[in-house]
Amino acid sequence: MSPDALFQIANPIALVGWLALAFSPLAPRVLGLLAGTAVPLVLSCGYAAIVLAHWSTGQGGFDSLKSVEQLFQSRWLLLAGWVHYLAFDLLLGAWQVRTARREGIAHLQLLPCLLATFLFGPAGYLLFQLLRASHRAGLNRTAEVPRGPLSIARLAADSPRYTPLAILLALAMIPLWGAFLLDARLFQGINVWIKPLKFHFALVVYLLTLAWFARFASPAVTGRPWWRWQERAVVVAVVLELIWIVGAAALATGSHYNRSTPLMGAIYGFMGLAAILLTSASTTLAVAIHRHGGSGLSPAVRSGLVWGLGLTLPLTLVTAGTLSVMGNHWVGGSGSDASGLPLMGWARDGGDLRVAHFYATHAMHVVPLAALACARLFGPDARWPVRAVALAYTAFVAGTFVQALMGRPFLAA
Repeated sequence: MSPDALFQIANPIALVGWLALAFSPLAPRVLGLLAGTAVPLVLSCGYAAIVLAHWSTGQGGFDSLKSVEQLFQSRWLLLAGWVHYLAFDLLLGAWQVRTARREGIAHLQLLPCLLATFLFGPAGYLLFQLLRASHRAGLNRTAEVPRGPLSIARLAADSPRYTPLAILLALAMIPLWGAFLLDARLFQGINVWIKPLKFHFALVVYLLTLAWFARFASPAVTGRPWWRWQERAVVVAVVLELIWIVGAAALATGSHYNRSTPLMGAIYGFMGLAAILLTSASTTLAVAIHRHGGSGLSPAVRSGLVWGLGLTLPLTLVTAGTLSVMGNHWVGGSGSDASGLPLMGWARDGGDLRVAHFYATHAMHVVPLAALACARLFGPDARWPVRAVALAYTAFVAGTFVQALMGRPFLAA
């Protein structure tokens, strides 16, 4: 049998093991035995047979990269190396499943790690260790909650799903920074890894904000099953969004507005729905805070939280929806981010719809901060100034939106 034929046999065998890991909660013992023992044993036997039969025919060795290149010029030894990866990646995935089960990590949170291990081996191991670190930090323990309002344990107690995910995303920025330093490829005039870094940072801020505000929500709302299912769906949406954005960066292609093929168009459409889903968490949290009269907040501050969170989704739908329809964020100008506004990257030679989109998503921060100031200036019971601020902020977002549509840059002289 030729090495090509054996290659076609080895891949489906390994895939059986990975599917068993993905669905292992259905039958932990049987599927765990299949993925963690039976399939790796079959692959190991095949590997041993190939090495015993063909090792002597190879040239080179392991003392230098050139020697390794010579060694893998033998198609049989190249096949052996591939089977080696299949077996050990699967063993690593099985170890992750066992460890996650032992440490109480939800299988849904583990799935991105298994996918990364399946595709990229050690990168999946790194992602799993980041997941373990976030889980150990928090945080799904609620028995003893520290008094510090911004402590990790307190945030995890208030939001046991969003806080660990935020920690995981923050830790995941470390390898992204490494890729940024090592990879000089450009897309639309800037390094391909700038966009994933920005999105990771933005979602960390978003999730931690939701976690912080969750303590003021009504337990009668947050205790309902639909609330927990929405939080799980938001977590999945965030993970899928970032997997696609990071994957597109690795391919040096666009993650947004990419309709170059029917598949890319379908993925972009699906990611748009995921973005709506994850942003909807701000709206449901606004409702939960509005219904909690015993939150301990003054009427003015509570009104600010409700207005800020409540405006985030509709303002984002208008601005992001326009971006999607137009197929890019520029209106006029050179169509490049290379000479954009420092840090933000907004266009300086034409309109940029990302400005309005940015301020729309940050209504949940700006309006509550303004409400704190209003409570000091006009008294804790004065809600009309907060409503005025919310209206003014909506007008400001609309102004930046119209400015961009007119082809004028933000902060134009």
